[in-house]
Amino acid sequence: MYDEDHHKTIAQLISRIGGQEECLRLGFLAKDDNATLHLSPAGMGYLIDVVASDISALPDAYAAGYKQGHTQACEISEIS
Repeated sequence: MYDEDHHKTIAQLISRIGGQEECLRLGFLAKDDNATLHLSPAGMGYLIDVVASDISALPDAYAAGYKQGHTQACEISEIS
């Protein structure tokens, strides 16, 4: 069973990754006590940062993650 608010998003994620178990292993999905699947922040981040950016190669995904982390660190240090 899927979280009704994210049913289509969860189905898209499972389709892209190749299965529910792999999504759970990666931490992109989580199950609650009722065995309902929920989209995790990591899963949403994957869809927004990787899929929406049309990144398909591992080096490109790594570079995108590094750039995002670097940008966030710079923003946090500016705030502090």
